[in-house]
Parts: sequence; structure tokens; C-alpha cells
Amino acid sequence: MQVPTTMRRRVPALAAFLLLLLTGIAALLPLRISEPRPASAPAGDFSAARAVAQLDHIANVPHPAGSAAQADVQEYLVGELRKLGLRPEVQTRVAPSDADSPAIVGSVSNVHATIPGKKPTGRVLLVAHYDSVPIAPGAGDDGSNVAAILEIARVLKAGAQLRNDVEILFTDGEEHGLLGSRGFVDAEASTYRAAAPRQTVVVNMEGRGTSGPVMMFQMAGTGLTSAVKASGAVTTSFSAAIYDRLPNDTDLTVFDEAGMRGLNFAFMDGSAHYHTGHDSISRLDAASVQDMGDAALGAVRQLGGTDLSQSGPDATYFSLFGTVVSYPAWLALPLALTALLGVPLLWFGRSRGLSPRGAGRAALTFPLTLIGAAVIGLAGWSALSVARPDFALSEGSVHHLGRYAWGGGLLLLVLLVAWYRWARRKASPLDIVAGVLGWFAMLAVVCAVLLPGGAYLFTWPALIGLAVLAVTLRFTRSDSPWRVVAGAVTALPVVALVLPVVLLLLPALGLSLIAAPLVLAALLAAVLLSLLEPLPSRRALTVGMLATAVAGAGTLVVGTALDGYSADEPRPVSLGYVLESDTGKATWVSDGDTSQPAVGKLLTGDPARFEDRVPALDDAVLANGVAKAAPLDAPRTANVSSTEADGVRTVRVRIQAPADAHTIAVHAGTGAHQILDATVEGAKLTGGPKRPEGNWGWSFSYAAPPAEGIDVVIRTRGKGPLPLRVVSTAVGLPDGVGAPTLAADQSWASWPSVAGQTFVVRTFRL
Repeated sequence: MQVPTTMRRRVPALAAFLLLLLTGIAALLPLRISEPRPASAPAGDFSAARAVAQLDHIANVPHPAGSAAQADVQEYLVGELRKLGLRPEVQTRVAPSDADSPAIVGSVSNVHATIPGKKPTGRVLLVAHYDSVPIAPGAGDDGSNVAAILEIARVLKAGAQLRNDVEILFTDGEEHGLLGSRGFVDAEASTYRAAAPRQTVVVNMEGRGTSGPVMMFQMAGTGLTSAVKASGAVTTSFSAAIYDRLPNDTDLTVFDEAGMRGLNFAFMDGSAHYHTGHDSISRLDAASVQDMGDAALGAVRQLGGTDLSQSGPDATYFSLFGTVVSYPAWLALPLALTALLGVPLLWFGRSRGLSPRGAGRAALTFPLTLIGAAVIGLAGWSALSVARPDFALSEGSVHHLGRYAWGGGLLLLVLLVAWYRWARRKASPLDIVAGVLGWFAMLAVVCAVLLPGGAYLFTWPALIGLAVLAVTLRFTRSDSPWRVVAGAVTALPVVALVLPVVLLLLPALGLSLIAAPLVLAALLAAVLLSLLEPLPSRRALTVGMLATAVAGAGTLVVGTALDGYSADEPRPVSLGYVLESDTGKATWVSDGDTSQPAVGKLLTGDPARFEDRVPALDDAVLANGVAKAAPLDAPRTANVSSTEADGVRTVRVRIQAPADAHTIAVHAGTGAHQILDATVEGAKLTGGPKRPEGNWGWSFSYAAPPAEGIDVVIRTRGKGPLPLRVVSTAVGLPDGVGAPTLAADQSWASWPSVAGQTFVVRTFRL
């Protein structure tokens, strides 16, 4: 019996679809997170239940550096480490960070303990920060990881002694500028550790949300891929390459700068809760705690048993079907060039049904789809932020990111099908695949030069795809329906490598940067389009495209209109209070607009900048309104003295912040003065101005100011008194000034922002 022609064409397409589906499932299975183990789990296993049980003592209330709540957490951690038979010490010092403007200084108290090794070749430094932002309990960031380290320490103490020392470090002041890690590094600068920093490997644990799989997103240094494999965490050197070029930092940044190697682990889903008052224990996913504990413990055990005096070459690495593939980084460019050189070799396939003209036509027009993907992401975010200012206030960290990703993805699909339909007029499916793979090869070379860690995303699809094309052209006829399968096989490495990265980027970047994963998704989908073969009738295809476009736009429109808030998923609002104590003038300020419930009615003025009046708020145009003045304590000075020699004045002053301030910022007027340098509580700061614009060109902020004040010495050149404008920042809004009470479905926007904070300004002339 003869099989109908239509069936002969559809069977290969169905086989190709099933093959790709199975590949996609296998690629995504490692993104599933572990079931949390109960408190009854064996002593040698990490138990999320045991870790989470400790969070009532660690992340029940906000506990910023220097607060009484932070002191309680510190006392608890010291007690728990002692129960494990360790000898913890509290390392208190003043730590400066002078790289940026304003410089940051702070009083920090790190908690440190050591689990001795049998025959150490170095040390494993297991790190999490135990301070929270001033407005959040910090269950995800970073209380869950502090609790996880306590559980890891218990497991290690219950098992056989490792070869290397494992040191536990709970850093303080991370949220104010990585001050705890800076203080730790500074304290060790004069010890034997400073002579061999490469024998220290840091395992840093972070929370960028409240749920999701754990990702090893940054490797500092080399020779650590075996530890990543042992951790079982999802990873990619692409994320490290991107992260190194972003302004974001963690404690590992400081250790890396000090010459230490390390791994950075984090979970990133639920980012709408990050740095907010609802980063709470009730919203923390215990499965993510389990995933983090297993990953960090696996890495520590591997590092604890290896020779840390030895290192390896830099590597490209990525997760693939539950394991980690790695190879020397120097291969990135040769492999990419090999892929690029393979593109013109397809010219020999012209006698086997490949049209160089058709492939060239596809290659020349394909970038339009990538541009279109970026436009969908950027224009979509712009429209959403206008229609929903509350989304803009959260910087795209929305509660229901998935629905907007689906909407954008459907619109992208319509764009790609329209391009494929146009290209098919004068090109075969394999011509189009060849044109797209040409772009993979070119992107591989570009990335090998600019982002070597990410080149593999394009190199291996190009190499494998071009090889499959060559074999297909050699052994099949031009009219063979199984060429559809060949087209799908070229997509297998794209699905395996790119799809997990797209899904990991979505929560990490949020709605405001959704253009980036959409561009990667366009590359992924472009090599899948041959599955449309045989193409439906023009009419059916047009109807399908229109329906998909309507579904995509409808998802965005309906989602935007109906996306509401609840006590579990509150709406962010922004309102701060400024008191200029010199004049008695009080002002409401906000990062949002007048559409905010309860807050908007207070914002009666025109949006304005505050860089002169309140230099601490100089980075944005803020909505504002007149407020009632409250009788608040203002910054004070004492012990003022001044000496002059050779035209250089040395001003000494003690500056005291109000008792409830978590930060105090000191801004020096540089219109008539040049700041040569300064000393703050013994910490040296460079001079300025560091900001050429504005009247207050040199500044520093001090986190966790002590009650007795901070001693400041400034050396300056200039005529007349030196103006200092001092701004203290405290959590909460004053009583008796008409501050709104937030409803259950509202919360202050994520920190750092003006939301839910009071700023008191005072000017001194010394």
C-alpha cells in the first residue's frame, strides 16, 4: 500500500518535533529544584527544614548593620557556632570603600569561625552576609543562606574531617557597600594569608529573590570547574562574562580583587520581593534553601578534599543535561573561527540542492528579526511602564513576569514566521537554516573576542549545525522529506544550550531588560522554523499568524489591565520625608507619581531634582509636595578645630547622627574649596571633587554610625569657612505629619530608594 505524499512529509516533521521536545525536556530538567528534606533527615544530609527553623532568630525583622536587631542576630550566630564546638570570634573594625563617589565607610562586625582540616593546603571560605537592608527582614537576602551555612557547618562537623580548613564568615555591612568583606580583607592584609591568596577559595551564597533554582553565576579565578560539577548547580560561563561587565557586586567582588578565587551561588526567582518589606520567611521557598544547601555543601566537600595550592587554566563551562561541560578558554576563538570558516564550504552543496543565493538572502535579512525582538522588548517595556507606573517603580521586577514573557514571545513568533514565509519564496528550508547558522558562526567569533565565556552558545550550534547540513546535502536528495529532520537536528544544540539560558535570564533581568532574552529566543526559534514544513496554505498560515498576534497582544493588554495586588503580592509605593533643619522646610519626595494610592495626593509639586538641597538625593528627578515640619533630631557637630599651614587647612570635627539613623552622609562644598584628602574614624579617603557638577563635589557616607559620633579630619585648600551639608537617613516616616498608613496590599518600594525613609539635612560652616 502506498503512503500518501502528505503523510510522507508529515511523519518526518512529527519525528523532528518529538526529537526537539525530548531535547528541551532533558535540557530543562536540571532547572527543577529539590524537595526540601525534613528535620528528620540523616545527620550527614543537608536539611532545609533544619535550616529554615533558625530563621526566626536571623530574619524575623529588619536588621541593618549597626542596629539592635543586628546585634541580636550576631549573638545568636555566635551561640550556634559554639554549640557546634567551634570557637567563633567577632571581628569589629572600620571599613572604607573609596572607589566610587560617594565613598562609603562603616563600622562592621564580622563573625568568623574555623573548622580545622587534617592537612590543609589552603582554606575554603564559606560566606554569607548577615545584615539586611534597613526596610526588609531579609529572609531571602541573605538570611536563608546564613541559616544554610549553620546547617552546612553542622553536617561537616558530623562527618569525617576534611583535608583543608573550612572557615565560616558571616559578613556585616554588605548592603551598604560590601563593607564587611572589605574589613575582613584589610584585617588579613598583614598576615600570611596575604602572601598566598590563591590558596583561599570563597564559596559565596546570595539571594536575589525568594525562590527558584540555584545558579552558580560567577567564577572568580580558575581551576574550580570540578567544584561546580560537585555542587550540581546550574551554571554557564556566559553569565559570568555578562556579570563581570555589569555594575552589580557581591562580597565575592572584594575577595576577587584581593586575589582569591571563588564561586558565587544565588537563587533569583521572586525578585519582586527583593530588598522589600515582604522578603519574609513566609514567602521563602524551602526548596530553594535545599537547593542552595546541597550546592554549597557539594562544592565545599570537593574543595575541602583537593589540593588548593594547585590551580588550572581558565575555562569555558556550561550545564548540559545535568552535568557540567568544560574546556580550556583559549579554545574559544579557534573553535569560533573553525565554525566561521565552515560557512563558505557549504558552497559545495549547491549541486546537492543548496542555493547560495537563497542562503545569502536569508542571512542578509535575518538580523531584522533580531532587531525586531529587541524592539518588542524595549517598546513593550516602555508601553507597560507608561500604562503601569507601578511597574516602572519596581524597575521591572513584577510578580507575574511569565505572562508578559509569553505575550512578548508570541509577538516574536509572528515576526519570525513572517520572515520565514518571506524567505521561503526564493529559498529552501535548508537554505534558511544555512543562513541562520552563518549568523551563529559570526556571533561566535564576536563573542570569542569580546565575551569569551559566552561564545559556546553560538560556536557549538554553528559547528554541529554546519556538519549536519554537510552530511544531509551529501546523502539525501533535494526532494527528500527527511531534510526536515536534518533541519531539526541542527536545532538540537541550540535547544540544549540556549533554552536554559533564556529561562534563567528572565527572572535575573526582569521585565525592564526583557529585550535580551527575547533576542536569544529569536536565535533559538529561527532554527526551529523548518518544522513548519510543509507550509500550510497561505490563507491558513495568515489566519494562524493573526490569531497568534492577537493572543500575544491580548496577553499583554489583559495582563496589564488585570494584574492586581494582594497581601502576598503587594504593590510597591514610594514616599520619603525630607526635613531641612536649617530652614525648617519639610518636603514629601517620591520615586513614583501621583497615581500611587494613599501617596499620590501628597505629591502636589512639580517633579524636581534635589542635588543642592539634599545632595544624597541627587540621582533622580523626584515627585514632591509640601509637608508639615516635624520636631526631629538633626545631625550635630562637636570638638571642631582648625589649623592652617602652607595654605592647607586641616579641619577636625566630630559629627553625630540622630539616634535612629542607619546612615549619615557628609557633603563638602567644592565651589571655593579643594578637598585634598580626609580621614574618617581612622580610614583614609582620597580628595576631590569627585563630581564636577553641582555645589557638593566631594562626599562620603557612613553606615551604622556609632552613638558617640564619627571623627572626621579634612585637609582642604580654599578661602572662607568650609561648608558641610550633612544628611542623616532613618527608616520610617515621622508621626504627626500626615504620613499615610499602607494597606495590606501595599509595601514600600525596594531599597535603596526614598521609599519609607526620613532624611534630615543640616549645613555647617567650619
